[in-house]
Amino acid sequence: MNSKGRVQSIDRAIAVLNCFSLKRQELRLTEIADELDLNKSTAHGIITTLKYHGLIDQDEESQKYRLGLKLLELGGIVKESIGIREIAKPYIDEIRSKLEETVHLGTLDKKEVVYLEKAESHQSMRIVTTIGSRMPAYCTGIGKAMLAYVDEQTVLDLLPDEIERFTPNTITDKNQLIEELKKIRDQGYSLDNQEHDLGLTCVGAPIFDNLGNASYGISVSGPSIRITEDRIKEIITIVKDAADKISRELGYCE
Repeated sequence: MNSKGRVQSIDRAIAVLNCFSLKRQELRLTEIADELDLNKSTAHGIITTLKYHGLIDQDEESQKYRLGLKLLELGGIVKESIGIREIAKPYIDEIRSKLEETVHLGTLDKKEVVYLEKAESHQSMRIVTTIGSRMPAYCTGIGKAMLAYVDEQTVLDLLPDEIERFTPNTITDKNQLIEELKKIRDQGYSLDNQEHDLGLTCVGAPIFDNLGNASYGISVSGPSIRITEDRIKEIITIVKDAADKISRELGYCE
């Protein structure tokens, strides 16, 4: 992305917020400064400003910092603005009830999938994710289902020079990936056969908006020992049917 017009202080503030994650929910000043290669006084100034606006809180006892409740408020606004979630939720829950596997609704953000909604399997062996988490699009069922409807040059531009291999099944050859996306477009569904995680299989399908864009995707994910060849045909039918119904509710007409 072109850096022209960007404000360095705001870039740094956003970088501070991005230091936090599910695995790193609380951080010390020195940890943040070291990670961003900032001196402590600069990092402290940024954090103090973020605290003032409620974007960061500080534990009085440990003196560690954590994300502030203002972000939850802002996230709630985003959540309410995405009508797709309300439309898709009944279908997501229905699929989970039928198949007893985890179901995701997602959208593309450049080269990544962002999960907008989910219904988690009740089975003890299941995939565990969070709404808002991101996954690479090129090696996930839901991501490939949407990438298949992006023009070829844009897909190539989004891919890094060296495609990361997560498992032996990850497609890292760009030409092979383009052919895979063409196949997905022809058949109307995608398959992630342990491409991002060994032992995890995923079936995805695109959801089209009223302009005919594959703006969203829906997928079923579960352990490969349960999503076998005997079940794949049934899962494909159910996922495609739900994707078609959601697309129609969004105003899509073939």
